[in-house]
Amino acid sequence: MGGRRTRRGSRNGRDRAGAATLDYALLMGVVLPMAAFCLWAGPRLMRQVYEMLLVCISWPFL
Repeated sequence: MGGRRTRRGSRNGRDRAGAATLDYALLMGVVLPMAAFCLWAGPRLMRQVYEMLLVCISWPFL
């Protein structure tokens, strides 16, 4: 049964050639703009939620 060996289960560096560049492009093109948007919209969103909560609580007393 000592026949040919296959490389089916082995992974070497050639299988991931260019993966670091793709990871860097995804970081710069997707993750950083999303984080910037969250930092910009976060305080505004929290302020709006706070105002809506105040309106919901105070409207019966108007």
